[in-house]
Amino acid sequence: MNKIGLILFLILFFIQGCLDFTKPVDDLISLELKIYHEWLYAHRVLGLQNNDQMIEKPLGVESLILTLKMVDDGGVKIKTHCLYYRVPYKKIIGVLKILELKSDSSCPESPVSTSWLELIAIKNLKLKLENFKLSLSFSHNEKNIVWTFLLPNLNAGIIHEKYQAARDNKLFPNLSLLRINEESFEESRSLYVGKINDHFSNGSAHLCYQVNKNCQEVLPDKCDECRFGWYQVVDYQCPRGGSRYCGQNHCGEKGEPACPRGESFLQDQEPGICQSDLSPVWNGDHLLICQ
Repeated sequence: MNKIGLILFLILFFIQGCLDFTKPVDDLISLELKIYHEWLYAHRVLGLQNNDQMIEKPLGVESLILTLKMVDDGGVKIKTHCLYYRVPYKKIIGVLKILELKSDSSCPESPVSTSWLELIAIKNLKLKLENFKLSLSFSHNEKNIVWTFLLPNLNAGIIHEKYQAARDNKLFPNLSLLRINEESFEESRSLYVGKINDHFSNGSAHLCYQVNKNCQEVLPDKCDECRFGWYQVVDYQCPRGGSRYCGQNHCGEKGEPACPRGESFLQDQEPGICQSDLSPVWNGDHLLICQ
């Protein structure tokens, strides 16, 4: 593929990344986009037996026709899509189902749980895998439909050329697409602690340094391990400052710690500041919270 083709592909990739696939799908275009958003990361296609041939049996029975393995969670995990097709027979309508397994597992011979996607009243289904593209052609409501999915991560083996190092047979050599989101960087896979959306008000903030009323360390300072920095709360006005939490500072907001007023303040003033419509209140852990 030339440079122009690569650029067009990347534009399509980023556009798809902006689409909302959490909404219910109610038409063929939405179904196609929902599948494409997942299969774009497929690196293995298994069990394809009738390539470019219409599937005609077994009649009236849901059968496994294809398995796809996809990288997920930033390349750390593998998930599986299992495709099932019921060939229509007399009054039994044709159905295409996709079952999603959140692991690198084998597909059951028939769908045993709720389908990730289901398309009813289809017939004349044909699968075709060629040139890093997987096509599904079928009839739906007397219309002929063709869905074509580009599989840029698919590895078609090893290429051996004279006087050349062996290389993977891929659409874009040395390039793999990974799904990246915040869950890809959980603290179990990272040296750093905390997420961008952590808040004290909902209990998700991580304590990284704590002192008691005698200004003794209860929790040693580990704030250098905070992924998105740390902030200080108002508790016992210790010389070295108060306890600290990982995350972005939302001090002064409702349900969040009050902002430290400073090293010196008037005797009748609270040592913390809140937004104009809120008041600082001591909670059960002796932290000044805005309410």
